[in-house]
Amino acid sequence: MFVITGGGSGLGRALALELVKRQQAVFIVGRHEESLRNTAQQSSLIEYCCADVSLASGRAKIADKLATQSQILGLIHNAGIIDPILPMAQIQETEWRACMATNVEAPIFLTQTLLPQLTNARVLHVGSGAAYFPIKGWGAYCTSKAALAMLTRCWQLDDPLLLMASVMPGIVDTAMQATIRHADYMDPEKHEFFCQLKKSGELLSTETVGAFLAWLLLDVSSEQYAAREWDIYDTSHHSLWLRSPNVVPTID
Repeated sequence: MFVITGGGSGLGRALALELVKRQQAVFIVGRHEESLRNTAQQSSLIEYCCADVSLASGRAKIADKLATQSQILGLIHNAGIIDPILPMAQIQETEWRACMATNVEAPIFLTQTLLPQLTNARVLHVGSGAAYFPIKGWGAYCTSKAALAMLTRCWQLDDPLLLMASVMPGIVDTAMQATIRHADYMDPEKHEFFCQLKKSGELLSTETVGAFLAWLLLDVSSEQYAAREWDIYDTSHHSLWLRSPNVVPTID
């Protein structure tokens, strides 16, 4: 079974549907029961749990639901938030903590909680290029994704037998991109860049990214999987998984 956080919509949903196409059982987690239920109705191979991964109580609920699973094949930390989009001087402590709790703490502590069931499993952190390139207004998000990238490397040092990797999924047509387009505080040129990607159809589809992540989880060798941070825009691996109608636009 593969466990996907943020699995009711967007990229998480697309990955779940891609995995079931390949006859894999999937357990999706999220905060919104209706979207989870709608996704689970697409296949008998999908189960769901409505829980907030940023809370210890939510992670305990997930663990309880998975208690009968002796082996989890993969854990995909996909849940993430970009708010608050604000100047650093205006971010409230509660807002900062909410971002870190979802984007950094949930991947640490949910992995810890499920560790006995993750022997020989693949753990995948859904990262971002924003970990390496600061963007005005995204202070909390950029910091959280930089922390997540380092978290991956620290886990790899501590537990070489746990197959841990990080992936940059690119600029994907999800609700997060809609939030970005409606943000009040951003560099005007960067804001226009994201708006133009939507207008010109250059955002990645969730289906394309779902196919990429499924390839990482199912087809890449163990040695290759944990040897690098994966970037969907890196053309060196496109021939191995990218098939029509999926496409990866070239982003300048």
